[in-house]
Amino acid sequence: TGSSGINAEYGLGAHWIDVGFNHTDPSIDLSSPKMIGAICLLYFITQYRGLAEQVFHSSTNSTKGFPFALLGLTFSKSVVKLVRKESLNRQFIRQKQLIYIVMDLYCSIWYKFGQYWAAAKTSDELSQITTLIEHEALGKPLSYLLQFRKVHQRAGSTPIRKGSVIHRGLKLSSSVANIRASLKSIS
Repeated sequence: TGSSGINAEYGLGAHWIDVGFNHTDPSIDLSSPKMIGAICLLYFITQYRGLAEQVFHSSTNSTKGFPFALLGLTFSKSVVKLVRKESLNRQFIRQKQLIYIVMDLYCSIWYKFGQYWAAAKTSDELSQITTLIEHEALGKPLSYLLQFRKVHQRAGSTPIRKGSVIHRGLKLSSSVANIRASLKSIS
């Protein structure tokens, strides 16, 4: 274990910067969104691999690139704001699977970002696009979620396979209040 507390097998180094972190030690960037940011990124990459690869490829463009991992952490903060806003309570109660809705909402933000980013001319538009997406998502989160699921042929909640890294990493609960309290404590 290194001085930062990261297991040596994962190593510190420039490869973390290559995937969009600011530092060679990703724990520094994860200090703000904490584990919810890492879980959201992991979910996006494993459950929507094609979309994640497409967005990541865009992030490495020499003239119009962006920090993939850091942007993902920013989007996770937006999702926490949405849960706190309580605008999706009916959806949470109806589906009784808050974590799947939250994770797909996170992915829907990436999906919408990909659409806007494709139309962007330069990297200078990143801040403007992320602000617009957060404003839209806060204003109409259900619309974002439903559009995303329609495009990705998701009629209901996304299944997380038992035994997967995500399944083991999440404590699933049907209580909206308990999950909201957990999100408040981590940010």
